[in-house]
Amino acid sequence: MLKTHGVLHFSLAVSDLDRSRKFYEGLLGMKVVEQSPRMVFLKTGDNYFILAKGREPLKFDSAQHTPVHHAFKVKPEDFQTSIQYLEKNGVEVFNIEDRNEGVFWGPQAYFLDADGNKLEIYAGPGAKDE
Repeated sequence: MLKTHGVLHFSLAVSDLDRSRKFYEGLLGMKVVEQSPRMVFLKTGDNYFILAKGREPLKFDSAQHTPVHHAFKVKPEDFQTSIQYLEKNGVEVFNIEDRNEGVFWGPQAYFLDADGNKLEIYAGPGAKDE
């Protein structure tokens, strides 16, 4: 059996690299590490995230109701102001909750990027120990 010990990065298909770079860098505060004609390499905290130019991003019957999403951590004291900042910049935030069951407990809120990718901000303590 392979023994992985972490995640290096994950990639998200986007239709317009420049528009998506502005969203993730300008609105979500990620640092651009490098950009190529097909990818934008971003860093948030100690983690890496890649925007990959795709012909068509993943589509769902309802982006708001799909369980497929990508979650980013924010500090608990920044949770409410992060929601306000997104809304002030024209981003609809939905399913704002303080979850007290499941694997990831605590404050979380969801929104979509310009390609309809479902994103989450999370301000809880992390994964519940099993």
